[in-house]
Amino acid sequence: MRTFLTFVLLGLAQWLPLPAAAQMRIGWQVGDVSTVLTLAVERKIFEAQGLSVELRGFPAGPAMLPALAAGEIDVAWMGEFPTTSGYANGLPIEVILVPHMHRTHIRLIGNPANGIRSIADLKGKKIGVTIGSTSHHHLIRALSMAKLTPRDVTMVNLAPANMVPAYVSGQVDAIVTWEPGAGEVEARGGLRLATTESIGSITGILWVARSEYVQKHPLEIQKFLHAWEKATDEYRRNPMESMKYEAKRLNQSVDELAKLTERQSIVFPTYSEQLSQNYLGKKGEQADARLMKHMQSVAAFLHGIDRIKEVPGDWSRLIDVGPLTTYQQSKAGSN
Repeated sequence: MRTFLTFVLLGLAQWLPLPAAAQMRIGWQVGDVSTVLTLAVERKIFEAQGLSVELRGFPAGPAMLPALAAGEIDVAWMGEFPTTSGYANGLPIEVILVPHMHRTHIRLIGNPANGIRSIADLKGKKIGVTIGSTSHHHLIRALSMAKLTPRDVTMVNLAPANMVPAYVSGQVDAIVTWEPGAGEVEARGGLRLATTESIGSITGILWVARSEYVQKHPLEIQKFLHAWEKATDEYRRNPMESMKYEAKRLNQSVDELAKLTERQSIVFPTYSEQLSQNYLGKKGEQADARLMKHMQSVAAFLHGIDRIKEVPGDWSRLIDVGPLTTYQQSKAGSN
């Protein structure tokens, strides 16, 4: 029986790997919940696949864009908003994988003490929102479901870290944000009005790579895909045990992290599922994939609020299913 990655090794042998000390530089968001990534690092799952990685922390996705542009990182863990923004501004990056999606991570929450029981009750109210972020996009969609527009409310631009204090002090009547702030407000009596799922949207985390890196180091990308699948499978088999590393990093108990994860309603799509139209799409059919259409709507939104100069006319380079398709073919051939 052929060993795993034989197909890839034969087909890509002409490519030389990077020096062992820096085979892949990974950018990630230190303030986000990254259970599988922490598991992979702590269990040395990348190294087990022959891949030496270096993690570089960033406060948020947008902060990684200059690092990608400068070639300081090779692969980045970020949401669809900074990914779309970077691509629209000409950054040569591509989505190669969807680590997970959130059904209820981002939530619109109102203060029932201020007479808010439904989205319609937000008319004339002050809403805390991070302008230009995915939460802003969520709010616009949620308001439209109640036949409201941004002119019917007062949007108060707040950083995620300031959402809870603003809600508690009464500076705002409602907030739209993500964990852990959303959970803290609900614990204080906030009423959940809408979620990503309830407004018919999607959101999640993407693995985004520099196009040049993908082209020059395909073997490292294959090793990365193998390691990530191993780590995700381990999480699926034993989530509580897998959470202990991330819980320690976040200074939480495993039970606390488990409850937070449950509030997010995280979905970990398999690689086969990712190559369907519900996610990345099949090779040659990415234009019709749900993720592509979502990111095009994000671009239209960002253009409407002057965060990007124009909506891209060419989306063909945004999602690259080539590496994942090669991985799946190699895996099938090794069985």
